Amino acid sequence: MKDTTRYIQLPTILFIVTFFFSACTIFTPGISKRPKDRISLEAEKTISELKNQNFKLKTFKGVGNIKFRGSEKKDIAGRMAWVASAPDRIRIAISSVSGQPMISAASDGHWLYLISHSSGDFYKKPVTVSSMRRLFKISVKPEDMVDILAGRVPIHSYDSAVLTNMKPEIYSTEEHTVSKQNGSERSGQNGYVLVLKKKWGDIIEKIYLDEKKKNVLKVEMFDSSGSLAYRVIFDRIRAINGYRIPYRLLVSNSDGSGFHLDVDRYWADASVSKPVFVLKPPE
Repeated sequence: MKDTTRYIQLPTILFIVTFFFSACTIFTPGISKRPKDRISLEAEKTISELKNQNFKLKTFKGVGNIKFRGSEKKDIAGRMAWVASAPDRIRIAISSVSGQPMISAASDGHWLYLISHSSGDFYKKPVTVSSMRRLFKISVKPEDMVDILAGRVPIHSYDSAVLTNMKPEIYSTEEHTVSKQNGSERSGQNGYVLVLKKKWGDIIEKIYLDEKKKNVLKVEMFDSSGSLAYRVIFDRIRAINGYRIPYRLLVSNSDGSGFHLDVDRYWADASVSKPVFVLKPPE
């Protein structure tokens, strides 16, 4: 019976972890020289403002309720605690609703670590293209997740950018309908979408903004084939130590799988030491 439980839990554990790390190198770090005439002045100004959003927030901690959903539409609910240090160090602990530890996962920028508390299994893999792709198979890189939890928009390398009007939207899932931003009804109000492209014209990212171009409502990332890699919806923004932090995040893939995170508590500018991002095999 114990072995059966172990084999049932391991796929679930690996499924959960896939939403926090990715090996896809569909996005290349760094920005090459970009022709200025391919970036509108309004888009350039908006990008600059987005890059400054919560720019000084380097370390933080949080706890909250999380619910995972697979492509088969089965939910897995639990609790999550996290600690992060920009740009790419993050540690996550996930427990059951009853408080039983399930998994611990971490990235120190060089290695990926995973501990299954139910089976006692320990994994350590270099942060390389091959190991990440074989292990996790999803396009949310550790540095992207750090940015998202910090209330920042991951902005990947691009060659052209344009800002256009969009019609009012309501972003819905079976459990959440996001129709408000910071307490103001969005219905009937126009917004904007910032589209980032590579030099050959392929869309790599869409950033949806409210009518004042101040609040980010949704971000969509695309892979090299033009397919949706993942989307993030930001909701329930709160001011924490002068930063604007989303207290609800909805992250999903093209097949509908993803997770919903509702933050209970958040500590900005938290004291964090590097060793916390290194996991060791359980004794």
